Amino acid sequence: MTSIIGNWQIILILLIGAALRFYNLGFIPGPIFDEVFYPDFALSYLKGEPFFSVHPPLGSYILAFGIYIYDLIPWAEGIDLSSAQLDQINPLSFRWIGALAGVILIYVGYKLAIEMLDQRFFALLVALFLALDGSLMVDSRIGIINIYLCLFGFMAILFFVKGLKNSEHGSLIVSSFLLGAVISVKWNGLGFWLTLLLFSLLFFFLSRKQTSFDYKYQISKIASFVIYFFAPFFIYLLFWLPEIFDSEYSLIDKHFQMISYHFENADQKDHPYSSPWYTWPFMIRPIGYFFDSETLVGEDGSFIEFYSAIHLLPNPALSLLAFCAVIILTFKWIDTLARPASSLRLSKDTYAISLILLGYYSNFLPWAIASRSTFIYHYQPAAVFSFFALAFLLHKLFIKNKFENKLLYYFALSLICISAIYWLPIHLGLEITSENFYSRMWFSSWI
Repeated sequence: MTSIIGNWQIILILLIGAALRFYNLGFIPGPIFDEVFYPDFALSYLKGEPFFSVHPPLGSYILAFGIYIYDLIPWAEGIDLSSAQLDQINPLSFRWIGALAGVILIYVGYKLAIEMLDQRFFALLVALFLALDGSLMVDSRIGIINIYLCLFGFMAILFFVKGLKNSEHGSLIVSSFLLGAVISVKWNGLGFWLTLLLFSLLFFFLSRKQTSFDYKYQISKIASFVIYFFAPFFIYLLFWLPEIFDSEYSLIDKHFQMISYHFENADQKDHPYSSPWYTWPFMIRPIGYFFDSETLVGEDGSFIEFYSAIHLLPNPALSLLAFCAVIILTFKWIDTLARPASSLRLSKDTYAISLILLGYYSNFLPWAIASRSTFIYHYQPAAVFSFFALAFLLHKLFIKNKFENKLLYYFALSLICISAIYWLPIHLGLEITSENFYSRMWFSSWI
């Protein structure tokens, strides 16, 4: 009981996150948007039928596991896994596991923040932002695989930081395995691999100079653990084993097919909801996942239109403030690292800022060279790092204990919470009047 009372804030945030992800989870009929692909792939695994996917198999494995577990629940309607079609099964069967992953991600973000700064207040802000972000919320509520990439990626970073802080090779091994899992969901999971590689190289070289360290990450240990950065690719191959044993195509053939999709004939793959990478922090083009309308007759005989819509729209206040925080921390970081090595003293804050910024840019800037259609959900890993940046700045504002700082802190937090509530109907697919719907579509590109 004492433990629950002492941790009531994170428990409350997790309950809010769970409520937002599980509420009316099966209300919207399926499949919607890319649910026509991934849950269908999962069913194909369960039925032993061949198919082609443009992504590695782990995400579909997880959805197959979710459908299988759902079928075991006594009060759930039975699924004939040998012949079931996607439109015949309850969408809860392939959505519940993503909702659970979304809640776990909130807690992983909290634990990572604790490991980074040992500041619980900072960690609570990170958890709150993860709970209230519209993009993560929506992708946790439908049967697609983006949320697993974020979950495994930040779990990998959590165990990496624990391993370096405490010189635990066991944690580094777990982190390496999780990096392999990230890449096995989607290839853009390599952004997390690049984050940790650049972070290790940066502080390894700084440790070889006349640099003073206030906070002892065991960066030098990574030199004798180079295998850490190669093991994920071996893990990646292991995740393919069930796939290749059950397929007429070899592993090489499958990868040539995937490479062809991602890198060739890109001009033929334009999508009405695609958006360039540099527009993502400003939410220029969200994605409409679902739309339905109903017209009712009012008491006065007038017609009233009601809409149910699901848009992959980040929390606007959170997204913009977090991007500003990244820019501010970038200048601070450059100023710190530009000092002569002999006078450079690296603090716990420097480690945290370095990990945040390297994570953000490693998961964001590579999209500048992408030739295929890109979507705002590709920004999710970088966006989570930007939430850490915003939480860091707000935490620093709050502990300075000045009136103007506290005022700015509460103003930013209020904007984020109000924004979350205001756009909640189009994140959860709640039925609202057409007038209320259009009042939330601030730009024509949002529709």
